[in-house]
Amino acid sequence: MVIRNPNCRGTARAPPVVLALTSDRTIIYGVDIFGWKFVNSRLFADEYASHGFLVLIPDLFDVNESASLLRFGAKLLSLSVFVPFLLRNGKASQEAKIGRLLAHLHETKPNSKIGFVGFCWGGRFALTMNSQFDATVACHPSRVTFPQELQEINKPISFAVAETDHHYGAETAAETEKILKAKGVEVVVVVYKGVQHGWAIRANIADTDKKVAREKAREQVMTWFERHLVV
Repeated sequence: MVIRNPNCRGTARAPPVVLALTSDRTIIYGVDIFGWKFVNSRLFADEYASHGFLVLIPDLFDVNESASLLRFGAKLLSLSVFVPFLLRNGKASQEAKIGRLLAHLHETKPNSKIGFVGFCWGGRFALTMNSQFDATVACHPSRVTFPQELQEINKPISFAVAETDHHYGAETAAETEKILKAKGVEVVVVVYKGVQHGWAIRANIADTDKKVAREKAREQVMTWFERHLVV
């Protein structure tokens, strides 16, 4: 597990016993495919923590596997790399890892409000595990079985999606909003123009428009959790 070190920028790797930090507003951060070592994820965790949240990043993949993915980078789509990765990290195993951390939080911090934000790979679990949290946010989710994986959503959920994204674009987002509102779920869907899949965590901030979109997505996450993780 990775947890923000309050004494420095960045994160410190630590065992679950470090959950003695004082905030009762907790965010579990679901990483993209590059794992918890990806510096952008650590910086985002710090940004969220600066608003008074305890932010925890579970290691969804083997630590060495994450390093390998970062090293492969653009070659990630190579079948020799990606297919074995998918086989080792199926939906059930990912949910089990998140679930163990969530259970530990319920045991050690029973009065906490707990949210989940996920990006790309991790964004899927903002949908499939929504009912286990007080609120969730899905940023450009991928590998979602649509619309089946909307069925268990019954807690507040916010979506940040790119207008053009073959994983989860504007058309899917509009249908998502329609389905969830019909169920009486509190849902917000924001479609960002001029960005691509992954922009919220991997935006080119040298591009002014993409930087602005990235900042708006960050504020979307913070606004959602400030509203719903109230203790």
